[in-house]
Amino acid sequence: MVNTNKIVGQNVKKYIESKGIKHSWVMERTGIKKTAYYNFLKGEGNVEEYVAKINKLFRIKDPFFFYKSDMEFKEKTFERSRSDSFMNHVALSFHGTVDEELKKGMRLFSEFVELIDVLKSVTNSENPRG
Repeated sequence: MVNTNKIVGQNVKKYIESKGIKHSWVMERTGIKKTAYYNFLKGEGNVEEYVAKINKLFRIKDPFFFYKSDMEFKEKTFERSRSDSFMNHVALSFHGTVDEELKKGMRLFSEFVELIDVLKSVTNSENPRG
């Protein structure tokens, strides 16, 4: 018989890796200590508490999301537009809380970065040697 906690730990690990996120980033934002975190990924320790923290971090509403034994995560499932990815990354950095002021500021910042990219490419095309 397969241990449910072990399935949960494996699913969390696959989920995080499929999103291209470092485990250290997750540990930092959830407040889970390194040893406890890696034990959790093996299905050991306070699995329910850590699943709740992971769910909150990634804004997963279903408390049993990681409890399914047949879960598969593919990178393409998580691909989004550049601006959506940027906003999601910022939202995750603030523990999933986003207000209108943050959205407006991040859109402005994103537009500013795109403008810099355009100006840089125009400058480089005018002076190809650097």
